[in-house]
Amino acid sequence: MRLASGTVLGLAAVVSSPALWQGLNGELALDVTLTRYLVAVLVVWVALSVVAALVGDAPQPRAEEAVPPPGGEDPSVPGTLR
Repeated sequence: MRLASGTVLGLAAVVSSPALWQGLNGELALDVTLTRYLVAVLVVWVALSVVAALVGDAPQPRAEEAVPPPGGEDPSVPGTLR
């Protein structure tokens, strides 16, 4: 998972939305607002990376599980017409 991906930045904005809202309204200092957002970016990135490591990639089909060609004909079997 990339740190600057849209998923990480968007989820960090959702997580830190109260601080962002207070920052936009002037109730919270800008440096505190941005610090909270950057901390949320790091926490979300680590959390998504851990989940991705636990889940892993989708399994790839093996060579012996080859998909037959379209049309239902098997060119490896002699006597089939195309």
